[in-house]
Formats: sequence, C-alpha cells, structure tokens
Amino acid sequence: MLRSSLLEILRTFSKKDLTKFEDFVASPYFNKKDNVRKLFLELKKFAPAFEDEHLEKEKVWLKLFPGKEYNYGIMKNLIHDLTGLSEQFILLEHYSADTFRCEYDLIEAANSRNIQKFTSGKIDQFEKRVKSEPAPDKYTIIDDLLYVTSNFYSAKSSFIKEYDLKRERADSLRLASEHLFCYFLVNSFKLIHNTIAHEVQGNRPIGNTVLEQFFQKLEEHSILEGLLLNEKQDHDRVMKIVVCFYLMYKSLKSNGEKAAYDKFKSYLRENIDLFSAFELQNLNTCRITCAINLKVPRDEANESLEWHKLLTEKNLFLQRNGLITTAVMINVINNSVNLNDIVFAEEFLNRYAGKLPAESRDNTYNYCMAVIHFSRKEFGKSLECLARISDEKLIRKYFVKRLYLKIYYELNDYESFVYAFDSFAHFRKRNKLANEARALSFNNFGNNIRRLFKLRNSYNEFEAVKLRKEAGSQLWFTEKLDELAKAV
Repeated sequence: MLRSSLLEILRTFSKKDLTKFEDFVASPYFNKKDNVRKLFLELKKFAPAFEDEHLEKEKVWLKLFPGKEYNYGIMKNLIHDLTGLSEQFILLEHYSADTFRCEYDLIEAANSRNIQKFTSGKIDQFEKRVKSEPAPDKYTIIDDLLYVTSNFYSAKSSFIKEYDLKRERADSLRLASEHLFCYFLVNSFKLIHNTIAHEVQGNRPIGNTVLEQFFQKLEEHSILEGLLLNEKQDHDRVMKIVVCFYLMYKSLKSNGEKAAYDKFKSYLRENIDLFSAFELQNLNTCRITCAINLKVPRDEANESLEWHKLLTEKNLFLQRNGLITTAVMINVINNSVNLNDIVFAEEFLNRYAGKLPAESRDNTYNYCMAVIHFSRKEFGKSLECLARISDEKLIRKYFVKRLYLKIYYELNDYESFVYAFDSFAHFRKRNKLANEARALSFNNFGNNIRRLFKLRNSYNEFEAVKLRKEAGSQLWFTEKLDELAKAV
C-alpha cells in the first residue's frame, strides 16, 4: 500500500484536511461503508508521512479484522473505495475554493430547473460581485476568472432572452465578448511561450504552430497593437493583465530586441499587484525565456535575485493553498547562493521552509541547507545534509549530483568524485531522461570538474584559459580557476 495512489493523495493533506476528510468519510451522503471509515482512521495514525511499515496491506488488515484470515479481494475493494472518496474530496475542495465558479454554476443549476425568480436574483447578486470584487490577484490563474465571467455574461444574455425580461441584453453580450476575447488572448500567449520555452530548453523544435501563424498575421497588420496598446484607452485591471501577456509575446517574437524585453519587464513591475503568486511565478519564467533570447549580454542572475526579493517584500511567493513549491524554493536558494547573498538565502529558507509541501519538506530543506553550508565552505556539514535526503526522485536530480561533485573537488577527493560522476552515467544508460539537453549539461559540468582536478595537479595556462572560456558565466568555475592561477 505504500506505493498506492491513496497514500500519495493523503500525504498532501494538512491537519485541517485530515480532520475535514474524516468528517467527509463519516458522512452517509458520501460513504455508507463503515469499514471504509475504519480503514481511514487506521491510516490516519501514520500521518503526515504515511511511510511506516505497518501500512502494508496485511498489517492494516489485522487492525481492521483481528483474528480473520487476510482476504485480498476485500482489502482491495476497501482501498479502492477510500481512494475514490479521497479523489472526490480533493476535487470538491479545489472546486469550493473557487467561489466565483461555484456561484456561476449555481445560477446554471437553478436555471436548468426553471427556478426563474431565484435565478434572476442570483444573476443580480453575482453581477454586483463581478463588478465590485474580482481582484485578479486573488485568482490563482487569471484564465479561470475570465472563463467564468465570459460564460456568466453569455448565460445572463440568454436568460434575459429566454424569459423575455425587460432588461437590456447589449451590455451582457458586449462584456461576454470582451472577457472571452481576453480569455483567448491570455491562454494563447501562454501556450506560445510554452512552445518557445520547450525549444529553448534543448528539446526538439515544434515548428511554427497554427496559433503562432494566426498571431503573425495579426501582427503584420498591427491589429492587436491597435487594440491593446492604444494610449487613448483607459484599461481596467483585466485588460492591463492582457496587455502584460501581450508584451511578453512581443518580446518573445522580437528576435532578441532589448527594447521589447525592457518594455515587458517594466510593465510587469508596474502592475505586479494585479497577479497572484502562482501567476507571477509563471510570468517570471516567461521573463527568463525572453531574456535568454536577447541579443545583448544580460545579468540574468542578478535580475532573478532582484525579482525574488521583490516578491518576498510583497509576500507573493505563496500559492492559493498557502504553500510554496519545491521548484521555486530550490531556484531561489541556488540563485541567491550563486550571487553570494547567503543572508537572503537563509532568511528565505527560514521564512518559507514550513510552507513547503509536507511530502517533500524535509528533503528540500536538507538540500537547501546543503547548498548554504557549501557556500560557507562547511563541506562536511553539506555532505551530512545531502545524506539525509531520502527521496529517490530528489537524489537522482542532477542539481543534487552537481553539488556532490563540487564538494568532492573542494575536499580534493578525486576517488569519490569519480564514483559519483560514473554512477550518474550508469543511471543515464539505464533510464531515458526526459530532457537529454539537461543530462548533457551535467555531463559537461562533470568533465569540467575533472579538468579542474588535472589543473590542480599540473597547472597549464593554455588549458586553464580554455576551460574558463568554455565554463562561461559559471561563477564557481571562475573562482576555482582564479584560485589555481594564484597558487602557481
């Protein structure tokens, strides 16, 4: 059972979630099987990790049915039923958090039952909320808000027509059109970015998609620019968000022009309060993709650090569920340490460590502390932190392996370096990695450290200059090469 979908789901539950799910399982509306309820109560004892050996099916069976012979079929059905309830629970929790969507769906449900007066009242109530309350930054993904509001105004116009109410449909039709237009644009610009980013990351080119061709035609006649960048228009909050994504698209398609990139970055900073933490992280990824394509040299590391500090200052790192993602945490710590801002790295880790997902919290914290200890040249402590990482997936990650290789160089432990480097090479042969470019990058990284070992043993100016050039902007290599040059 340890590898089951059920426990994978339960590991994501907070204490509050577990309490609510217990009520959910006990409710006869959702579950009428008492043994399913008992199964959850037994599993709950092992929260939040759900990793104990006593979670094996046979051992759980003994707790549920002491003295009875193990029955695979019955146990399988109990797990299946509880898994179904956990799936239903997370779906309802996700749905109920979207109050706009819930209110809109209530209108649709009431209308489908022909409850005319009630539906009319709910339409008025919802419209007042839409006009006064929908702060885009409260919506995790702006597309969801636009999807709901465009459908609402369309449904309202249909309701007015169906019941021949003495109301004007024109405004509803106009707003439905505007919000649908914004929804289409934001989604399209995001998808185009993902297509370009896929290629930038070293994957096989996708080619010019139909969507890209469509927007190219629009741009040839400056249609979108006329609609979105018209200085005479006074944009509301939603339209400012659309403009931001449009400027991102313009930067992506500008062939690396710095002016287009700066315009996008500046507009994003000016309107940062319009976006949720999740959306801002997406936009920062878009910014990085745009920056990679710039023709002129850039200081991407410092730009990212500046961005991270801005988001921290405005407390915009947490997602709607109150958590910070593992990827974001690792990215911030690595970037801060690479720029020798250890104070910010440690402050950030201490501030947000408790907000990491429960199932990856300890492993992520140990990795980040390993990075911080390494930056302080506390290599023994760094190795101790890495040794505490128990997650197989994280252990296999190339950034963990890279840190091991750097530590072994610092300790002048060539034997351990070779073992760690070769073990990853064997892992690559046994497993087809999703991103071959990243694996190649790791291979080059390891070979460059091997060259550092050789230079340490027998310094050669020509080889040192060659390695410095090939290592590019990797600060750690520059520091090591400088140390070797001074030691001659």
